[in-house]
Amino acid sequence: MKRNLYLNVQDKEAALENYLDALGEIQTESEMVSVTESLGRTAAEAVFARWSSPSYNSCAMDGIAVVSSRTKGASEKNPLLLREGEDYLDVDTGDMILPPYDAVIMAEELIETESGDGYEIISAVPPFANVRAVGEDIVAGEMILPSGHEIRAVDISAMLSAGVRTIPVRKKPAVGIIPTGDEMTDIADVPDTGPEDGRIAETNSWMFDGLVRENGGIGKRYDIVPDRPELLEEAVLRAVRECDIVIVNAGSSAGRDDYTVHVLRKLGTVLTHGVSIKPGKPVILGIVKGKPVIGLPGYSVSAYLAFREFVVPVMNRFLLSGGRAEEKIRAKLTKTVMSGLKYEEYVRVKLGLVDGEMIAAPLGRGAGASMSLVKADGFCVIPKNSEGIMAHEEAEIRLLEKPEQIGRTLVVIGSHDIILDVLNDLMMESQSGMRLSSTHMGSMSGLIALKRRETHIAPSHLLCEEDGTYNEAVIREMFPGEKIVLIKGVRRRQGFIVKKGNPLNIRTVADLTPEVRYINRQKGAGTRVLFDYLLKKEGIPKMQITGYEHEAATHMSVAVAVQKDNADVGMGIYSCARTLGLDFVDAASEEYDFVTREEYLDLPVVQEFLRALRSREFLAKLEELGGYTAEEIGEIRKIHNFLS
Repeated sequence: MKRNLYLNVQDKEAALENYLDALGEIQTESEMVSVTESLGRTAAEAVFARWSSPSYNSCAMDGIAVVSSRTKGASEKNPLLLREGEDYLDVDTGDMILPPYDAVIMAEELIETESGDGYEIISAVPPFANVRAVGEDIVAGEMILPSGHEIRAVDISAMLSAGVRTIPVRKKPAVGIIPTGDEMTDIADVPDTGPEDGRIAETNSWMFDGLVRENGGIGKRYDIVPDRPELLEEAVLRAVRECDIVIVNAGSSAGRDDYTVHVLRKLGTVLTHGVSIKPGKPVILGIVKGKPVIGLPGYSVSAYLAFREFVVPVMNRFLLSGGRAEEKIRAKLTKTVMSGLKYEEYVRVKLGLVDGEMIAAPLGRGAGASMSLVKADGFCVIPKNSEGIMAHEEAEIRLLEKPEQIGRTLVVIGSHDIILDVLNDLMMESQSGMRLSSTHMGSMSGLIALKRRETHIAPSHLLCEEDGTYNEAVIREMFPGEKIVLIKGVRRRQGFIVKKGNPLNIRTVADLTPEVRYINRQKGAGTRVLFDYLLKKEGIPKMQITGYEHEAATHMSVAVAVQKDNADVGMGIYSCARTLGLDFVDAASEEYDFVTREEYLDLPVVQEFLRALRSREFLAKLEELGGYTAEEIGEIRKIHNFLS
């Protein structure tokens, strides 16, 4: 079958509008459910009270029931004596108030007589004072909820109080999910050691299933369909019979084995193949037998974004819902984000509040970088026909995280170490509501972010070649006249990560001959500074290293590259080599510290970080990871930066 071509890539808004118009009015169905099971459902019609609440005149508080007209004239100068059985009855909250009694005096306003035969009052009470009259809350026959209302916990209580026991709700749309691809393996069939080479664990269908349920639908997952058009036809026709909406995952792009668009054209109508968003371009909007069938890209981030932009609006049509309002904020980007003119691009960002200003740190932009979705607090949307957004400029962010959580986030930008994840876990476990959000940009970039007040803490391990010390020299140079402190972290083993058994016998940088494939760290990373220092010390030109320009953003990325034979050797920390079962050759013992401003030490998020850093639990985890010592951990050193 010939390769697909995106003949008419459409703008997102136009594609969606045309698609919804083509689908026309959706014939929605309703079903009766118990009110107690209706949370989150959408009322299919208006709900009316069957009885009043309260259904009788009831006492609103503890005290005495009185006849209001008999209390007239009572004052501080002329107290009125009320006798039990003659002038009042003792009542508690919720008791029925029957004629002739029509008011309640609360216990705190009563003056007990010395004889104990009654009470004195010093003010009159009006009729129905402290009495909940019949129907005060709900009157029989009044509307409790309108049609289309999403039912909340408080609504359930109100309906039950009004005698409503069952309610008609919009039937949840059934969404069929068809994963495709010869290379895909059902997650249940993947061994504990991971998928075989050439095979991919199919996980998108589970993400879609969760998204369907989050948005009020019922997911129905089908078996993986191999890349054979006749099998895909059968799967689509079955799903169309059994479901209200159908998703075909993968096979929507322009590859030789991407058959989805051909199958949907054969079975029905294709209105759109390709939209101008990035990631997420390979979207197919089709209709088969009157039902929406949507082809979504295979890469997880593309699939997620395309689901939000196209599947959710279609589901809302079935639920007659306008959907949830999307929260947006303005935030300052920590680095420049370039973009092409042809697409509206969604850049995942981590957010935090530093010096009262919202900061957005861009994450990895790959369409398959699913962890960027896990870590993201929001999306920075770069409009079509824009070349991007410059560093330190403000941009609009669509939130994925709650704003209040962002305000309890410790922003950490700088050098990478897996202990940052451990510290975040300890902060989250403490139930303080605080968390650590780390962006791995290298030691130097972290210090620059601290200089610009775009981070609370900058992890750093920058070597001073002159005296062999770490961090303090560069801090004095970068922050003249500013009050900067160094929170001492760990000493860690840094060296060469190599395959098990060290088959190339790598011992020093002198062993990195042109035949050896090296993987480097990014510019500004402390590990790269150390590697350059070792090369300089041995008189080895950088360009003699095969793969010097092959960069990785984290120590774990270096270790994985060696494990998967994308490189023979890379420089990193011992704990990462140990985690992946690789060998390690010591090159240096370095100091991995945390740089911050003195004024930030009093921030609750920094105090919580210090608590986690100094905790016994953290020290135990360091021992478990291996390759760390913590002689000075948590010590705070003020760096004296004198202006010249």
